Amino acid sequence: MRPRNLTKPFTIAGFVLGEIYMLFAALAPYHDGTQIPLMGKVMRILGTAIFFGPFGAAAGMGIGLLVGAIWQKKE
Repeated sequence: MRPRNLTKPFTIAGFVLGEIYMLFAALAPYHDGTQIPLMGKVMRILGTAIFFGPFGAAAGMGIGLLVGAIWQKKE
């Protein structure tokens, strides 16, 4: 029986978690407590979404490959 490939679910989960983390990072307030303009928030979200999602997917793919290899070795 062929073992299940875990790379794709881990990659998707890494992408989603990377984008959620991006929202927390992009919408965080400044240290001095001043309000960020709406257009500034939108530009920060668009600018950081380009990086957080793919890097989260790459990290998830690496973890998925490691877990898949460990799982395959046990069988």
